[in-house]
Amino acid sequence: MKIKKLFNPPAIFYLSGFFVTFLETVYHLSGKSLCRTEGCKIVESFVKGGEIILLVSGIFLFGILFFLSLGFEKLKKLKIEEIILSVALAVEGYLVGFQSFFINEFCLFCIIIFGTLFISAVTRLFQGKKELIVAFLACVCVFFATYLVNSQIGHITSSKYVLVFSKDCPHCEEIIQFCKLHSISVKTVEAKKVSGTLKSLGIESVPVLFCNEGAEKKFIIGTDNIKGYLLAKNLSNQKSDGTCPIFEPENCR
Repeated sequence: MKIKKLFNPPAIFYLSGFFVTFLETVYHLSGKSLCRTEGCKIVESFVKGGEIILLVSGIFLFGILFFLSLGFEKLKKLKIEEIILSVALAVEGYLVGFQSFFINEFCLFCIIIFGTLFISAVTRLFQGKKELIVAFLACVCVFFATYLVNSQIGHITSSKYVLVFSKDCPHCEEIIQFCKLHSISVKTVEAKKVSGTLKSLGIESVPVLFCNEGAEKKFIIGTDNIKGYLLAKNLSNQKSDGTCPIFEPENCR
């Protein structure tokens, strides 16, 4: 095989992608990562089977693309490289869209892989592979499609108490009035804005109280459970301050 075939621009990009993905896989198996961003951890938490599935897929992807880029005439006629590159860009369009519109955090490793595939496709396009225009269109379409089907994973604010409620939920209103009556400070978030978060936690009903108490973080489900939790916490706090809880005067002397 001629040396120039091994060192054509797309082959170099594919080989670089292969080594970066392989290195990240080795790091991952040892409990480390090249990616230190919060987005990497969040993306991994949503991947079925964990990040290792994406990494192994990436190794095979770049390995196959490198092999196909070496210029075998029979394979060239089948346009296999262009097909695989188009599918890979479409998948990356989804992953980047997911990070942009769903979790609002970016995985640095994912962006590097996307950039490698994107530049490879641009290089092939300039080499006369006009069919790769479809790859770019697919990537853009899938990217914006993720915005249209945004499942509102959203962020829960970092307040001490956050109540997830629904406007048509009488039990939610009951909790809100309960907090007002007992002067308990609670932030409220409408359920439809964080529906993805609730689904990921297996929560199917509201009201839900998210509690941020430093090292201890939890969520409480159900009207009675929420009332009991808030009552116990706030009664304890007020007693420790030497004040009388006005909603339980029988406990004061």
